[in-house]
Amino acid sequence: MSAGNDMRVTIDRMVMAVLGGSSGLALWALGQSWDTGLLPPLVYLALFAFVAIYSSVALALAGPVPPGRALVGALVLAVPATALVALAGMRHAVATDLLGDPVMLGVIGVLVLFATPFLSVWLCRRGNWLSYAALFETAWTIVIRFLAAWLFVAGVLLVAFLSDALLQLVDIDAIDRLMRRDWVMFTLSGTVLGLALAVVYELRETISPFLILRLLRLLVPVQLAVVGVFLLALPLRGLSELFGEFSSAATLMGAAILAVTLISSALERNDAEAVRAPLLRGSARVLATLVPVLAALSVWAVALRVRQYAWTPDRLLAACVALFLLAYGLGYAGSVLRGRGWAGRIRRVNVAMALAVIGVSALWLTPALNAYRISANSQVARYTAGTADAFDLPLWEMAHRWGRAGQAGLDQLAQVSGGDTGPASLAARIALVRETTSRYRYNLDLDQVRAPQIAAELAHLISVRPEGALTLSAADLADLPLYRLTDWIEGCQRLLPDGRAGCVLVAGGFSPAVPPERQGMLLFPDGRGGTRANHVMRQSDGTVVVREVFDPIQGTWPTLPEDAVRMALDGAFSVRPSGAHALFLGDNILVPGN
Repeated sequence: MSAGNDMRVTIDRMVMAVLGGSSGLALWALGQSWDTGLLPPLVYLALFAFVAIYSSVALALAGPVPPGRALVGALVLAVPATALVALAGMRHAVATDLLGDPVMLGVIGVLVLFATPFLSVWLCRRGNWLSYAALFETAWTIVIRFLAAWLFVAGVLLVAFLSDALLQLVDIDAIDRLMRRDWVMFTLSGTVLGLALAVVYELRETISPFLILRLLRLLVPVQLAVVGVFLLALPLRGLSELFGEFSSAATLMGAAILAVTLISSALERNDAEAVRAPLLRGSARVLATLVPVLAALSVWAVALRVRQYAWTPDRLLAACVALFLLAYGLGYAGSVLRGRGWAGRIRRVNVAMALAVIGVSALWLTPALNAYRISANSQVARYTAGTADAFDLPLWEMAHRWGRAGQAGLDQLAQVSGGDTGPASLAARIALVRETTSRYRYNLDLDQVRAPQIAAELAHLISVRPEGALTLSAADLADLPLYRLTDWIEGCQRLLPDGRAGCVLVAGGFSPAVPPERQGMLLFPDGRGGTRANHVMRQSDGTVVVREVFDPIQGTWPTLPEDAVRMALDGAFSVRPSGAHALFLGDNILVPGN
């Protein structure tokens, strides 16, 4: 390497190190002034967003783009993105509250992540900024550079900690005193990150993203097999069971995102670099036709959640992701079904969808797509339609997370809540949530109101076998932890096919501590296709004790069959000695656990 090249490399490294270090120091300084009131919240938000976005984009650009040009070019994205963040911050009474919203931060991150490769290619070759080959290589290069650089940062910090531990053995604590200062750690981490990014780019022929891509494409047949087994097994389990799972939408979307990523890695930049092995290429082609199925199921799963619980910002974001994946899937499947040239068409779909993601992410930060307003209006409509009571509404989020729109929604709810001012009324809950700054305190206060209501409903729903053998009043249940009451009420509210409540209390002398008429085993559905059982015992002082149930023969804490509640309701059980008294139900023998 010539002296001129050596000098240029040294200068580039210094520029990147200074950029990283100054960015880390600036972020630390802004963090220190978070609640000092030195800056108006909107100004602080804009400044924080600009520093974070500008430094990230400039570090990503520098290398492929000469550092000087990268420092100027980063403004092309950082300035409008900062303006959008500031615009979004105006949805809150205190603009900096936006920084506590993970959904909004995620959208900002997606906007920057997807837009940066387009900006990098445009700065390098303005007439070719939509070139898929250039965008593909640039995007993956940025990802690999940052992964490698952050690994180096972690390595440097590890060396620093180990060095400090070694020097501490001889009573030298200089490193410890430095590392205890936050500004030193921020500056050091940023400096090392910038330096590492420069070095990784210098070694771009050695640290290449294409090694990772070659490894990823090997997973295409595996993903195809997993998706295929899932789709074949789905009719056997049924859609109702699938969508009963809380995380089904997230799992389906994750599988679809992984499929899109693996297909793109297999097709790479162009046909010359794309996978050629028949198994891998065929797997990618078939997997592309299955992406819309996964995406459609995720859309359906989100739609069911929205229908049941109405919109929230999280569900709105999930719906957007699911719809984008459906668009990806339809584009992929359509490309394959049109025959020859399907790989090139998929690459064009990727470019179009990336631009669409950027557009919708930017729109999300404008008043045109205000997730808080949409969510608040949806929750108000849900309550006024009578499909939700006061305890079903996300009042804490409306009061403390959804900005001005959430407060307006609370005002509307207060107006339609009627004249009831009791402790469990909606008006009382709204007043409580507005005056409570701690969510933990709010939940504790809410539990004191909610538990007696659930206990009263449980006392009405729980059937006893043999009939009349014992009673559990609302007063008996009211002092139990809310999570326990919630599990039981959710089980009891799952009706059997014949319309009976989905829970039953089987009386019997399972424990010698109290008479048989003051104890029993409560059976209720677990929501995952099985049945749980708890031993419930009213002690002599009136308190109720709940324990899990054990099967001494199988040596397990069992999950009972789905029809266990029906069997118990129909009397298909017996209570007889088995060491102690036990409940014999089907193939299970149940005793109280210790």
